Amino acid sequence: MASSSSSSSVRSGFSFSEHWLLMAATALVCGFVGYIVYEAVMATAAELLQRLLLISPLLLIIMVHWLSAGSHISFPMPGSDPIAIHRAGASPCGLAFLLLLLFFLISFQPSLHHLIS
Repeated sequence: MASSSSSSSVRSGFSFSEHWLLMAATALVCGFVGYIVYEAVMATAAELLQRLLLISPLLLIIMVHWLSAGSHISFPMPGSDPIAIHRAGASPCGLAFLLLLLFFLISFQPSLHHLIS
């Protein structure tokens, strides 16, 4: 007898349908907040990936130069080797500088348009 009276006092004043309504409202609010957070995270990730895609050719050139140099890292300076002018090909430093300049111009394009006009 004591257990049946205590179990009826444990029950809350909510009915079964009110529990489902409260749970559905909670799920809806959590879904909306999750969507807002997801949208902000994806916008930040897209901005970071855009910058990474602009820098990737420069990183690729540096990585190829580092792998082809062997165990030591050497960046040839112009005029350091007198026979260097007779070698086929060129140093990737000029191309790396060009890519850095291109990255700078693309990154600050709206500012540069304002300066030109």
